[in-house]
Amino acid sequence: MDYLLPVLTGISLSACTGFRAFLPPFLIGLVLRFSPALGSVLPGAQFLLQAMVFPGLQFLAQTPVLVALGVATAVEFAGDKIPWVDHLLDLLSLPVKMLFTAVLTFSLIPSGDAAWFFLLVGLVLNEGATVTTHTGKAAVRAASTATTGGAGNPVIGLIEDVMVTIGTILSLVLPVLAVLILGWAMYRSLRFLFGKRGGNAGKIAQAQPSYVYYWFARWGSWLLFTLYNRMTVRGAEHFPAQGPLVVVSNHASALDGFVLGGCSPLPIHIMVKREAFDNPISGWFLRKTLAFPVDRSKADPTAIKTSIRVLQEKRVLGLFPEGTRNPAGKVRPFKPGAIRLAVKQKVPILPAFIDGNHLMSPPHTFLPRPAKLQVAFGPLIDVPALLAQGKTEQQIQDFLYQEVTALGQALRGEDVRDFSAEPPDEGESPAPAGGLSPTPPAGS
Repeated sequence: MDYLLPVLTGISLSACTGFRAFLPPFLIGLVLRFSPALGSVLPGAQFLLQAMVFPGLQFLAQTPVLVALGVATAVEFAGDKIPWVDHLLDLLSLPVKMLFTAVLTFSLIPSGDAAWFFLLVGLVLNEGATVTTHTGKAAVRAASTATTGGAGNPVIGLIEDVMVTIGTILSLVLPVLAVLILGWAMYRSLRFLFGKRGGNAGKIAQAQPSYVYYWFARWGSWLLFTLYNRMTVRGAEHFPAQGPLVVVSNHASALDGFVLGGCSPLPIHIMVKREAFDNPISGWFLRKTLAFPVDRSKADPTAIKTSIRVLQEKRVLGLFPEGTRNPAGKVRPFKPGAIRLAVKQKVPILPAFIDGNHLMSPPHTFLPRPAKLQVAFGPLIDVPALLAQGKTEQQIQDFLYQEVTALGQALRGEDVRDFSAEPPDEGESPAPAGGLSPTPPAGS
């Protein structure tokens, strides 16, 4: 018991600190400062507080420290209620939170033969609790900003303030109960935000596309690939002034969607395999940057409707009709029906080829490598004109395959066609998926 209660107290206080950097130490300082007065009003309260609040935290009750914490708490309280400012505070406050958690841990663990062991255990558990709650808080705020435009952030902030206040007091008096309550609250919050399937369920799956996010990602991608990968672009003049348009490219890298976006003068809505959204953070980011999921294991009516809506709104749809990445950087035959949507909607197609992407980001690579990138766009394929000439969907798809591989051969100086057997799509990292083969709904 000499070490158990300090460890539990540290975990619950650290979890509270993950929500607010200054409110928990400010509350502890107030309790220590005014516990004698409380004891004179409520007999027995002073003994209880002095028994549960550890001597190592007495410095928080000193006047200069308490005043500084009070000012910092007021600034944190006000800034936390303002959308975007709260995101900035989340970025800047984590080191402060982790520093206080370390000080808290050293102050709580009593001296003794096993002190160093429990100190190490406490540091691991407490810092983990701080980082976990901080990350969860930041994710909730991001989802709130995405789904409510920031209008829900002040309400969430007030709820967090109440939780931290109650949690801090309970941590000092009833640490076991505080740990249980905070654990339950975190579990329910995560289930509400992420559902049961990561980024494909819960509130985060309702994040709406944002052209502000897209253009930040677009120019960031252009800057990264131009400076780091020495990217060159040919044929950008083939882009029309506006959509509807389908851009079709080879697929050898998890970053192909960002490469195309960085080259395109028009925003591109990229269809991405559903598995890429399983991670809540990447799933949220993909949705904000105009990507949308497709289930490649079956006909996906939601993805079809999204694609049709993109084209009907005269926007640009990006497809990778091979259906999966080719680590050799070549082009396998397109999946049957891969361009059916473009044919049914009678939308022009812009062929593209990315060279060097298989060297920049091969499978299981976390960070891009400095391989040189070359991107080429070919002349527009006039689908309505080809249909008027009596061309079938398959003939148009075969012609498109020839155009894409011709661009690749011009860039690389060798035949880029690949008729080898397709390997199983196992362990593939997030990547834009292939086309939509099901026929669109009638009347679309």
